[in-house]
Amino acid sequence: MKQPKVALFYDWLNQWGGAEKVLLDLIKIFPEAPLYTLVYDQKLANWLPPKTKVISSCLNNLPLASSNSPIYTPFYALALEQFNFSSYDIVISTTSTVGHCLLTQPHTMFVCYFHNINRYIYETPSSYKIFSPILNLYKKIDKIYSQRPDHILCNSKNVQNKIETNYRRPADVIYPGIDNTLFKPSKSQDFNDYFLLVSRLVSHKKIELAINACHATKSKLIIVGTGRDQKQFIKLKQKLNDPNIQFVGQISDKKLTTLYQNCSALICPQEEDFGLTPIEAQACGKPVIAYNQGGITETVINEKTGILFEHQTVESLSQAIIKFKKIRLNSEDCIKNAQHYSNQLFMLNFNQKINRLWSEHQKKITTF
Repeated sequence: MKQPKVALFYDWLNQWGGAEKVLLDLIKIFPEAPLYTLVYDQKLANWLPPKTKVISSCLNNLPLASSNSPIYTPFYALALEQFNFSSYDIVISTTSTVGHCLLTQPHTMFVCYFHNINRYIYETPSSYKIFSPILNLYKKIDKIYSQRPDHILCNSKNVQNKIETNYRRPADVIYPGIDNTLFKPSKSQDFNDYFLLVSRLVSHKKIELAINACHATKSKLIIVGTGRDQKQFIKLKQKLNDPNIQFVGQISDKKLTTLYQNCSALICPQEEDFGLTPIEAQACGKPVIAYNQGGITETVINEKTGILFEHQTVESLSQAIIKFKKIRLNSEDCIKNAQHYSNQLFMLNFNQKINRLWSEHQKKITTF
């Protein structure tokens, strides 16, 4: 049987994080597929395989587009509709924002894998009250766009619930995974008394919460990552004048693994859609201190592979840190739990799902 011609889509190629790791797994499954995107910054997307064919939208060359400037938000869907997917059998979009807006022909199977739905209109609209009329209008339009994919997949039960609540569509969960040949326990018994935070340095990740809580509990914190709001977090460290708060920027996977292996625990103060870093830490035998909401509650077992705190306040996180220091969690429990989430298992499950859906799609097309 002839192999279907596949195209991939990802919102924007100008940063690095968990969603980009999942994209790399999809590229491994479909290595010949071209990759469509709104914005492509080659310097910031040097993690892509060299032979990846990238096709960017008409927005790509406009001023400030590479920084995801909000001024272009009203034009995202229009830009995506300019892509011509008529020569493809399958289009697979992996998205947190606009990937469900693509237009495809009836003969093309359109599958959308959501990391989240647009948080700016569904989760944090109170932060943009001045734009409420526009956001409410866009929410109505977005729900129309949500009907375009033939099939919807997602990364967690957390996101599945959001899709079913807001889009009134069923979504199948396929959990992403990590490279457990890379993230694994250390053979040596080296240990340093520090907490670790691995994240994009952006406001909704609540980095300042971890900084303030570690300062309050006199705990050492190493922060890995970069992002558009990193200057404000560095200013907070300087204001606190706390040498125990360290920023190390973007580092190699090898160095990151070493930091995981030797930390006391990973701190996750944010609400994650799913979250790969808690799994990476557990795979290295390390527990997680995390906010008890979102996808992390599906991968961290409270008081067994981590401590979950109830409120995004300095006091609540500080209490969790103090509690963690008084108990001892079994590293073997962490390692065993992380084994449920390997990228090899994700790629196997995703490929099998696409094959089943394609077989069903062909039957429908033949019927028409």
